[in-house]
Amino acid sequence: MSRPTSGIFKTSKRIRLGIWGLGRGASFYGACRALNIDVVAGCDYNAHMRAAFLNHNPDAFATAEAAEFLKQDFDAVLLATFCPAHADDAIECLRAGKHVLSEVTSFHTMAEGVRLVEEAERSGLIYNLAENYPFSAANMWLKAKWDEGLFGELVYAEAEYVHEILTLSYTYIDGTPIIPGNQAHSWRSWINYHYYNTHSLGPMMYITGTRPIRVVTLPGTLRLPGYVMKGIASMGAATPSLITMSNGGLVRNLMGPMTSDDSIARYWGTLGAARMAGQGLQLRLGGRGNSPMMEVHPTWPAFTGLAEKTGHGGGDFWTLYYFARQILEGTPAPFDIYTAADCTIPGILAYRSQAENGRAFDVPDFRDLKQREQYRNDHYAQPRFDHREGLFPKSAANDPLALQFARTMRDLVDQGAVYRQYRDWTKVLDECANPANLVELCDKAIAVLPRLQATQAAARQIMERYPESEAARVLGEMLAMSDAPKTSKSAYAKVLQQERARLVKYVATFHAEQAKQAKAKQKVNLSFSPFVTTWRLTGPLPRPAGGIAQAPLVRPLDRKLRWQLIDKTIPQGGVPDTFVNVHQITDTKDGMVYLANRFNVGKAATYRLCLGHDGGCRVFVDGQPKLCQAKRVNPAVPDRTCVQLNLKQGTHSVVVALDLDRGAGWGIYFRWKRKNITTDFPQRIG
Repeated sequence: MSRPTSGIFKTSKRIRLGIWGLGRGASFYGACRALNIDVVAGCDYNAHMRAAFLNHNPDAFATAEAAEFLKQDFDAVLLATFCPAHADDAIECLRAGKHVLSEVTSFHTMAEGVRLVEEAERSGLIYNLAENYPFSAANMWLKAKWDEGLFGELVYAEAEYVHEILTLSYTYIDGTPIIPGNQAHSWRSWINYHYYNTHSLGPMMYITGTRPIRVVTLPGTLRLPGYVMKGIASMGAATPSLITMSNGGLVRNLMGPMTSDDSIARYWGTLGAARMAGQGLQLRLGGRGNSPMMEVHPTWPAFTGLAEKTGHGGGDFWTLYYFARQILEGTPAPFDIYTAADCTIPGILAYRSQAENGRAFDVPDFRDLKQREQYRNDHYAQPRFDHREGLFPKSAANDPLALQFARTMRDLVDQGAVYRQYRDWTKVLDECANPANLVELCDKAIAVLPRLQATQAAARQIMERYPESEAARVLGEMLAMSDAPKTSKSAYAKVLQQERARLVKYVATFHAEQAKQAKAKQKVNLSFSPFVTTWRLTGPLPRPAGGIAQAPLVRPLDRKLRWQLIDKTIPQGGVPDTFVNVHQITDTKDGMVYLANRFNVGKAATYRLCLGHDGGCRVFVDGQPKLCQAKRVNPAVPDRTCVQLNLKQGTHSVVVALDLDRGAGWGIYFRWKRKNITTDFPQRIG
């Protein structure tokens, strides 16, 4: 009896799924249950991963043997084996009559790509690439708007997938150290990041509907410490490439394990631009570089509740959804075998361009048999690190000490980073916006120190026994990162405790000073009247003899006068400093402009009206002249011109005459100030 439909697809048909590669594959269990998919088989050579698989899928079949796995009765394979093996493994699945949803990337050499494309064509089965980064809410919304023409044609884009994964050089994806422990990860320890290019390039292709046609990159030899292999073949180096797209636009595609994980993308079209950082999406629309940039809050087109529960920001749900939809309903998925090739090939050729000192390569379209034929025997690939025997001499094969390497390296990387974060932040303590964060970092460093010291001791033992080995080199680099000469000493715990005590005092002093400054600022703010208000304003009128107004207001215009903030960083509860830019509100021919308003004084008191002004200025209160200042005074410093007023309780009129000063006068800035700040300020009523 078939199980009931999930409600997503209008069919009761179920897809029987086998998962090959139970590390990454474990991320899909939840999404499968919602998409008419039953997980019935699993394959992985790691016993602990098979055990975890059966714990989640107790009725499923599990094996370490691929041939036995593919003989089972199921419809499709979620392929999550090692990256360089994807092509051959996918071909095996297709030949066994299984649809394939392959993890990235699709193939490792151009010849593999030709074989995979042709096997997919021959089989008539469905092949999808499980590229999940395009399917965030922001990316899917952006694609819809791009398709509508909101952004015009792609001109330039910058796509990034910067992800530091050093520990995965020595562990499986679940954090378990590599078994046996004298080895490195079979591909994450050495593969050049150009090969892992789809998480940045894929979304850009999906959104803009373009495909790569040419790629070039430059060699770079610097790398982060702790990675095996040196030079351009290193996993630990930055790998940017420049790609020409099918519409003539350009893309900078950046991957690499650097010191700040980022997934930032920027798009420039002929009509608009977009910028994404994390889940935030900002747009600049209107076809001009100075158009306003504003943020939007997109949502998924459907299934939000299901998508947000799955991994990679909902992407895992959507890749599986499109795969299931194509099997059940026949609707093509975004990343079929040809689009998968479009997305994979630029990484292969980018590495080759890097290795050949920046030579540019055309990206073939594997839809075209003639273009495929040129690469049928192209097996060019990055040299591989010997992950089994490259770390130690053969004599270490059964050495219990060498077998502790993977665990030691994992722990040294993680524990050393906790200390290093604290130590490096102390070097910028005086510039920290919130130094209390350093106390928390110090606490973590203190907590990890005993384990770090034990790991450092284990690392030194391995290095002393195998001083010329690659294992000794990477362990040495990570010992240096953890300041081992200092941190490994037994007395260092006391040093950290003393530093913490000094930090606590520093933070207390810092917050006391912050509170003192805030109190002083609040007092200053309280001494000024809020002047963001509506005044009456004239247009330019002839300048009287003598160059300054001799009479009060003449026929004011009935218009609103917008006061602008001078300082936009106003403290909570503070009063904004504001000014009027005359050039923005009226003609700036020579002459005078007049501003008028009425204020209510709740209690008789002595006030100061403080002004700053470009050009001459005269002030009238209740029709009487109170100030005649012909000299220009910087409007950003209002207190340089002050008028002391003894105002009785009741209503008072204020008129300000401003000399445009033959086009130079541009603004006026003024506010009320009290000697005794406990009473209310005059309130505008006009």
